[in-house]
Amino acid sequence: MARVKCAKNLFMNMNVEDALGKRGEKSSGFIEVGRTSVNTYTIPVVVISGAKPGKTVGFLAGTHGTEYASIEALIRTTRDLDPAEMNGNVIAVTVLNGPHFEHRSAFLSPIDQLNQNRQFPGDPEGTLSRRTAYVAFKEIVSRCDALVDLHGGDIGEDIDCMVIAGSGGGKEVDAVALDMARCFPTEYVSKLPETVSGLSMTAQKEYGIPCVTSEAGTPYPIRERHIQFHYDGVMNVLKCFGVLPGEPVLAEVAINPKGYRYKAANAGIWHGFHELGSRVKKGETIGEVTDLFGNILESYTTPEDAKVTFLRTFYSVNQGEALIGLTVLK
Repeated sequence: MARVKCAKNLFMNMNVEDALGKRGEKSSGFIEVGRTSVNTYTIPVVVISGAKPGKTVGFLAGTHGTEYASIEALIRTTRDLDPAEMNGNVIAVTVLNGPHFEHRSAFLSPIDQLNQNRQFPGDPEGTLSRRTAYVAFKEIVSRCDALVDLHGGDIGEDIDCMVIAGSGGGKEVDAVALDMARCFPTEYVSKLPETVSGLSMTAQKEYGIPCVTSEAGTPYPIRERHIQFHYDGVMNVLKCFGVLPGEPVLAEVAINPKGYRYKAANAGIWHGFHELGSRVKKGETIGEVTDLFGNILESYTTPEDAKVTFLRTFYSVNQGEALIGLTVLK
């Protein structure tokens, strides 16, 4: 049986500062984030130090460990990038939330029942999710000139291609964040309210660097078009900061477009009538909730022409759970 040759430094502890100093090299390894009674948890880090100096762009994926399209996209990105062609650096964490990824749990860490993307800037003396956030900010984000956090639908969710732009970094930094968002092939961008806390994008306030979050995909199936959405956006962001050669292509987008999110008033079975990304007309029936005998409990129609940008993928539904999301795009 042939042995698999592991990548250089794969199982070595990562020193990010040392790796950044290795011009023209790609390094990978792990950084410890915390321990439980029987396990030591780490994050996988890739540092690509360009042949010439320049900006440093940070990337996170797997902040929610089942948002697979974004994870796959970042892994492909770090594989494909050639440091000989780069002016500047990339620091990437391909799976930030190891327990979530390992246990395939939804939304919350199985270790401390916390949402990883509500814990930033973290706490070095907190539980695992807070320690992970602290290490990510201290070891990765603090060394970056910009941050991209790649996301998608968690278990039970399906999200079409959109981007959230950070805020709170001042007029110039916020404008750069919006341009970063437009690097992704999306039709619309949501601007994060300055009052929101705990997200990775709070680095825009914490460090004064532009931040965006890309959203696309569902755990099952992992669609190639959603992987490509993240991948293309990441490569375009690197052009935006001069890390890669070439001019970035900025999408023409709607900013904070009108949207609708429907939640179940009754428990039962959800029947959605449209695919993610499809266009629906005003007055069109978009889904129903039935009881366990097939009787219709509630029916949903769209109030105006819109695009389906969020779908529930679970068959069963409880009261108050999200069903479908629409975005009004011209």
